Parts: sequence; structure tokens; C-alpha cells
Amino acid sequence: MKNNRFSTDKIKMRPSILKRVFVFLLVSTLVILGCAPSKKAFIDKGQQKMYNERYGEHTRNVMDVYLPAGRTPDTPFVVLIHGGAWVQAGKEYVRDIQDTLLDHGIAVANMNHRYANATDTHYKQMLQDVDHALAYCSEHAEEWGTRDEGFTMVGASSGAHLAMLSSYTTSKSIKAIVDFSGPTYFDDTDLLDYAVEAGLIEMVQMMTGKSYDKEKPLDSAFTDSSPLAHVKDIPVLIIHGTYDEVVPFSQSQILDKKLTSMGFEHKFLKIPNAGHDLDLDDSETKKLVYGAMVDWVLKHGYGK
Repeated sequence: MKNNRFSTDKIKMRPSILKRVFVFLLVSTLVILGCAPSKKAFIDKGQQKMYNERYGEHTRNVMDVYLPAGRTPDTPFVVLIHGGAWVQAGKEYVRDIQDTLLDHGIAVANMNHRYANATDTHYKQMLQDVDHALAYCSEHAEEWGTRDEGFTMVGASSGAHLAMLSSYTTSKSIKAIVDFSGPTYFDDTDLLDYAVEAGLIEMVQMMTGKSYDKEKPLDSAFTDSSPLAHVKDIPVLIIHGTYDEVVPFSQSQILDKKLTSMGFEHKFLKIPNAGHDLDLDDSETKKLVYGAMVDWVLKHGYGK
């Protein structure tokens, strides 16, 4: 599974420098994917925008809900999850995705989740947040004029990881998934060794709640937190840059291979030479990527 572009034996910088480079790339990606929100809720010809709806007890359990005009219980409804390596950023960084979906008549709940840490918040707690967000949307379906089940999950980077993992493990009905550059397979010791060399393993360990030691057997949490270990027949759109130096392209190749072998509907959109940000600063690439996302949601998100 090694890709020479990500091979650790080609890394010459100190881990501390690589960590700063990673954070710069990650934050740059998040900025490209969104812009700062208005804090005012308003209604315009049936369209509604509601900010910081509280779906849980934690301070970060808030979501921004955009509802299109003319919506019905059959209208696609996306739950959108931001990136940030599970430990930073927020819903404002995927605002552009939310705006795009709304412009195409799609309802969107853009959620924050608890940050992973070294003590009491790991992937299971973040999945609880996603489940509570889904439940909140279901409970308000009559009030909002929206569906109460059959949501579509969309996520970027670590948010794509949570979108996939929650879709595959929740008891709730999920109609489709869109995965922007998400990690899928933490059993991949090449990935973990790269994270160690780059000084990034702490983020993965906070997500799993377990330590990685290449000299010891891998804890089962690394498998359990991998979407690849739980795949179900939910249509998924995978979008990944072939030159991603944050989440290796091979992570999506592995998912594509498994979905193909199981005969599950999916599409793998490869962005040649693009990095983790998918080169969305290029207008033609952005049109391609966002167009594929909208088409996927409209194709699979309608109806019950």
C-alpha cells in the first residue's frame, strides 16, 4: 500500500516542522472549503437559516440549519461534518459546501462535534454527537417541513471519516454519503508510521483513544474506528486528490476496492495531482467537485 509520494524514508524535515506544515495545509484546506457565517437567522420566501441550534448538552453540540424554499418531507437533507483532524476547526469552514447545497434545493444541518482529546472524547463520543444531531433533525421534521429519516451524510477530511463511520454503524436510515478526502483504514501501519514520523500520531491516538507502538500488536480500536471495517450498502461518492500529503490517496483506493468487491454502489472521483484541499481554488475543479456532490445528493437523497 506504500505510495512513494508519502514514503517516510523521503522525509528529511524534523517532526515538529512537519507538524506545522500539516496544520498549515489543514487550515488552508478548511479556509478554501468555506467562509465565515452570518449569525442572524432569517426567513426569505420560505427559505430558513437557523444558527447555533443546540442538539446536545456539550458546548460544541450546535448546528446551523439551512432549509430551502418549497421543501417537502421528500427533499434531500444533508448532515454536514467539518474537518480539522478531529481536534480543531468548526462548521464555518464548510460554509461554502452548505451554501452550494442550499442553492440546489437541499436542506443542510452543518454540525460541530466535540473535539477528540487524550482523556474522555474519542471516536465513540464523536459518533454519539452525530447520532444526536440526526435525532434532533428527526424530532424537528414536522416543525421544519423536512424528512424524519433517510438523511445524507457529507464530510470533509476527518469529517468525512465521521460521516462514513456513523453511516455504517448507526441504526438510523442513511440514504447516501459524500466523502471529501477522508481517512478510511487505520489498520494501515504505513499510514500510522507516516503519522509517527511526521509528528501527527497524537491526533490519531486521541481519535482512537489508544496508543500506537509499532513493536506491539495494534489495538482493536484502530480497526473499530475504520470505516472500511463496517461498510454497508449505502451509495457513497469518494472524492480524493491523487497527491494528497495529509490523507494518502491510497486510503480511498482501498475503500474503492472493497466496495467494488462487494458490489456496493459508489463512485470514485479522482482529482489528478490535487492535494488535500482538492485544488478547490481552481474554478473548474471546484465546479467539477461540487457538481458531483450535488448530483449525488439529488440522485440518492430524494424520497423515503
